[in-house]
Amino acid sequence: MPQPLPLFLLALLLLLLFPPAASASPERDAYALAKLKSSLLPPSTSSTSLADWDTTATPPAHCSFSGVTCDAATSRVIAINLTAVGPFHAGSLPPEIALLDALTNLTLAACSLPGHIPHTLSAMPSLRHLNLSNNNLTGAFPSSPSSDNTSLYFPVLELLDMYNNNLSGALPPFDHRHVSLRYLHLGGNYFNGSIPDTFADLASLQYLGLNGNGLTGRIPPSLSRLASLREMYIGYFNQYTGGVPPEFGDLRSLVRLDISNCNLTGPIPPELGRLTNLDTLFLSINQLTGEIPPQLGDLTSLESLDLSINNLTGEIPPTFVNLSNSLKLLNLFKNHLRGDLPGFLGDFPHLEVLQVWDNNLTGQLPANLGSNGCLKKLDVTGNHLTGTIPPDLCKGNKLELLVLMENGFFGGIPDSLGDCKTLKRVRLGKNFLTGTVPAGLFDLPMADMLELSDNLLTGELPEVIAGDKMANLLLGNNGIGGRIPPSIGNLPALQTLSMESNNFSGPLPPEIGKLRNLTRLNVSGNALTGDIPAELTGCGSIGAIDLSRNALTGEIPDAITSLKILCTLNVSRNMLSGELPPAMPNMTSLTTLDVSYNQLSGPVPMRGQFLAFNESSFVGNPGLCGAPFADVACPPSSAAAGEGPNSRKKTLVTWLVVVVALLIIALFLAGGKKGLEAWREASRRRSGAWKMTAFQKLDFTADDVVECLKEDNIIGKGGAGIVYHGVTGHGGGTELAIKRLVGRGCGDHDRGFTAEVTTLGRIRHRNIVRLLGFVSNRETNLLLYEYMPNGSLGEMLHGGKGGHLGWEARARVAAEAACGLCYLHHDCAPRIIHRDVKSNNILLDSAFEAHVADFGLAKFLGGVGGATSECMSAIAGSYGYIAPEYAYTLRVDEKSDVYSFGVVLLELITGRRPVGSFGDGVDIVHWVRKVTAELPDTSDDAAAVLAVADRRLSPEPVALLVDLYKVAMACVEEASTDRPTMREVVHMLSNSAAAQLQPVADDLLHTGAGGF
Repeated sequence: MPQPLPLFLLALLLLLLFPPAASASPERDAYALAKLKSSLLPPSTSSTSLADWDTTATPPAHCSFSGVTCDAATSRVIAINLTAVGPFHAGSLPPEIALLDALTNLTLAACSLPGHIPHTLSAMPSLRHLNLSNNNLTGAFPSSPSSDNTSLYFPVLELLDMYNNNLSGALPPFDHRHVSLRYLHLGGNYFNGSIPDTFADLASLQYLGLNGNGLTGRIPPSLSRLASLREMYIGYFNQYTGGVPPEFGDLRSLVRLDISNCNLTGPIPPELGRLTNLDTLFLSINQLTGEIPPQLGDLTSLESLDLSINNLTGEIPPTFVNLSNSLKLLNLFKNHLRGDLPGFLGDFPHLEVLQVWDNNLTGQLPANLGSNGCLKKLDVTGNHLTGTIPPDLCKGNKLELLVLMENGFFGGIPDSLGDCKTLKRVRLGKNFLTGTVPAGLFDLPMADMLELSDNLLTGELPEVIAGDKMANLLLGNNGIGGRIPPSIGNLPALQTLSMESNNFSGPLPPEIGKLRNLTRLNVSGNALTGDIPAELTGCGSIGAIDLSRNALTGEIPDAITSLKILCTLNVSRNMLSGELPPAMPNMTSLTTLDVSYNQLSGPVPMRGQFLAFNESSFVGNPGLCGAPFADVACPPSSAAAGEGPNSRKKTLVTWLVVVVALLIIALFLAGGKKGLEAWREASRRRSGAWKMTAFQKLDFTADDVVECLKEDNIIGKGGAGIVYHGVTGHGGGTELAIKRLVGRGCGDHDRGFTAEVTTLGRIRHRNIVRLLGFVSNRETNLLLYEYMPNGSLGEMLHGGKGGHLGWEARARVAAEAACGLCYLHHDCAPRIIHRDVKSNNILLDSAFEAHVADFGLAKFLGGVGGATSECMSAIAGSYGYIAPEYAYTLRVDEKSDVYSFGVVLLELITGRRPVGSFGDGVDIVHWVRKVTAELPDTSDDAAAVLAVADRRLSPEPVALLVDLYKVAMACVEEASTDRPTMREVVHMLSNSAAAQLQPVADDLLHTGAGGF
């Protein structure tokens, strides 16, 4: 590659090339401004920016251009400030800007400016302030010229701000010659390599920002020579070797030190206690060990101390009492600290934030905590604290976050908290709190969560319940009684209502039907009476209803079958009567049903979705009869009811039912289970001959497949069907996964099934489970898939061997699954939406390579010119994976799959299931957002991913985790238009750290168990 001209020669060449009219300095400035405008706004753009820059005007007209400042005496341009002007998406910074040799200040910040930084910029003789921050600049920063021309490299620069661009390569070679440089911000880029030792010679430097790059190596101890340095930010994304240099204790002028999230190891140097001017010390999200040095108590000017997410041990030093006059923020969460929470913290007059959750702290909360009137955030979750809740936590009416979960607090909830209208989140669950809940807690205008579950609370709910922002009301496992007040319907944003295992009585108020955004309702284990209100159908967003273990009477309302996205319905152990709603088997979203132990009667309609449920869903109802109960045939009257007006037909059907019922009973009594199996076999034969359609050459027959349909071979059940593991032939034949579809037959009910499956059978992609063929008769369809011996990703990840699935393996699986989905979305003809992407539908072969499976819910998109979305008649998918817009509008496109894939990525990152471990109504997406929103720097992706990463694995390599996290959060954006396509997801994963990985099997300590 040819070497660029030396900068002084390039500048000279530019001067020689310009016409004579540019020889006068003001005219040359006007010419340079004209070139700047044409470069920032090429002719192809239609922007109105810089409209007053009339490049035909003669000097000194250029001095009146917006953003331009001239010297009054000479009309020379001395400053250009175009902050937030533009955007200049198609522009660039021209080399001719170096003609402005009187320019002292060039500021083009937040202009969306792309392109490279011209080398001529570094030779400008008067340039003191250069601010190109918050743009899209790429490439390397201009390098220093040859050694005999160093005087031309930013000779008088005082301020350089390149924050938040896309610059790469080595850091600029500033050294002792840059005697005026006092502000250097190169953060938020992609600079690599080590921090130059020459930076230690910048004698006037007051601000050093290198955070958010890809720097490596050791932090130079020589930086301690920066005697004037006041602020140092060198963490975030950088991956240093070693720890904090003890020499940093010599930076006596330092006011702010932030070295968070950059792989620091070893102890915190006690020498930092000499930084008596320090007001901010951030060392969070590292791997620091040892005890907190008591010398940090000498930092008497300290306002913010964050040592969270490390491996620190020991106690909170008693010397911290010396921080009382200034400390506002103390974050020590996610360490291994022990001992008492010091009582003197309650006497700190300016304390605003105290977060020490996830440690081993004991003792009580300081009695005076909050009495200073400044407290805003308090989170002590997951310790061993006891005692009562201090009464003055909200004395100044500033408290926003109060989280005391998973401790041993007892006594009552202070009434003063009910008057704290600034509260946004209250979580007091899993303690031993007693007494009545203050009425005011149910009327907090700013709160989005009130969690009081798993305590010993009593009393009744107040008549007034309100709050436009309340999304989660969690009161389960207490002793609260009385009626549920009608005002429960006054929470328009409510998503989760959890009141299980209390002493509530009376009817379930019909006003619950006003909660349009409710997704989860659990009032099980109470003493509720009366009917199930039909108004529940007003909760159109609801996915789970649990009314079990009450004393409800009446019938299951027919209207409940109109809930299109209901996944779980549990009304067991009540006193419900009547028959099951006839339309209930048509609820295609229903995956869990429990109506056991009631007084229901009539036949169980074994069709549609009910084919996925077994006897346990209906047991304990003496009046129920039909298929789930092998020994209880329905009487002729109920079996024949509703068959039509023709009495002869009714009579015929009645006799047929009687004969069949007697035959079943006889077979069962004669041969027990064998007799029942024989009847089922006869039933299969009556359904017609089995026909097999193969999509490749197969060495087995339809009868071989049917022989595998035994209960002992079942390896999975779901809303779409039952999956069997089959081995055809004897002595080790072909292994198959056989999916028996629910509610789909051939003949008159084909509904295009054969054409759809034939299309799927033509799909051939390395990361998609091959459909080998299908077997069918008039009643049943069997899909034949290649067998995946290592089961599903979900089983592996959430099972006992999940800790053996390392980060590299997880990233590889993610990339492979993304390739499969990308093929479905972009390369198939017709294109296919999966509609049920989840970890259990990503299967692992013998080499642990990922294959996307289960198209039982897939829908086809039109070809060229066809519709790009489809309005579905019912929600399909699995709880926790369904995209927000899909659940509310039933509108589906490829972005619905993208959201579900993002949830899978979060599973891989956190090691957690999508729902079930975060509290009622909270899924993995909202949990991740909640945890990361509470971090000191919410824009720091590395801090965010490390805060939620699977603790079974070491948090390395961080770069890989950050890449996965970024893709995941892009995929689960609320607005579907903000999500990437699967092609873009594949591109992002292919260009991430995951692209350099070894095969998955190389990253496993053990292999998995078989399964489909």
